[in-house]
Amino acid sequence: MARARRRSFRFTREGKVFVSVTLGVGLAAVNTGNNLLYLVLGLMLSLLLVSGTLSDLALTRIRARRKPPRRTFVGSTSIIEVVLSNDKRRFPSYALEAQDRTDRDTEERRCFFLKVGPRSAESATYRRVATRRGLLSFVGFTVRTRYPFGLIEKGRTLPARDEMLVYPKLVDVDASVLRGLGLGQDAPSRHVGQSGDVRSLRDYIDGDGARSIHWRRSAAFDRLIVRQRHAAAHARVSLILDQAEPEHADADAKAKWHEALEDAISRAASLADLALRRGAAVDVQVRGASSALVMPGSPPDPIWRFLALLETVPAQSAPPLPERGEHSLVVEIAA
Repeated sequence: MARARRRSFRFTREGKVFVSVTLGVGLAAVNTGNNLLYLVLGLMLSLLLVSGTLSDLALTRIRARRKPPRRTFVGSTSIIEVVLSNDKRRFPSYALEAQDRTDRDTEERRCFFLKVGPRSAESATYRRVATRRGLLSFVGFTVRTRYPFGLIEKGRTLPARDEMLVYPKLVDVDASVLRGLGLGQDAPSRHVGQSGDVRSLRDYIDGDGARSIHWRRSAAFDRLIVRQRHAAAHARVSLILDQAEPEHADADAKAKWHEALEDAISRAASLADLALRRGAAVDVQVRGASSALVMPGSPPDPIWRFLALLETVPAQSAPPLPERGEHSLVVEIAA
């Protein structure tokens, strides 16, 4: 069980007012010796004590985890599910706010849980729009509560590390560039396993057809398994992308080149998806590396993953760019 590493405590605005009034009543009681004021002071102090005790109880033995989506793209809205578990045997937790934290941005992503019963779990979702491709690392949660009176806000930091791979943004591309490579209209089906012999079995990925699911193996492994078949590829497209960073005189020119590179990566990801739908086997070649060759009918995730993790290399020490072949298509960087 993941344990809390840090606790936070602060008075809310209402709590500061309440403490100020309590101090005023205490001073008045001491100066006047009025028993009624002492009674009111005791009542107010007891409210603070009860508030601190119940808020501690609400945060005790709480665990948090998230369920990132299997696919997410730059600029698209992703739904992330947060699950809060209460491991206490008898006592529920009320009014919990879970803030998800990453190593990339400072924007607050919060989910509110009105009640989490004893030995139970509740889920909530929040929306996130990725602004940059690559790995997004989640570092943990900050769970806070103002239960029961809203006078004190207490929080605990819970470690919960996850990673979510953000694919490049998909854009509209000119399909005419593929016609020169012998690719016509979209293929009528994207189902895996429409032709050819069985090559291997793999986990189900969004976009796989129902006909490719191996139901017997899926039942045995308690997850969806699909058949990966050799497809009858009538064409092959190799997308060539130059990720060598040129030497620029100033920071503005360098920033413009990086922006143009991201546009080129988005076009390469979109062209790969389009070429696969038109019956071509597709791979991406860059300086010193290349993606896996994805066969027609297969999801383009291996190519998207390769492009999502692509990093620039210095031009002066970069490996040579692959030679352009008959079925190669250079994705230009319009810097």
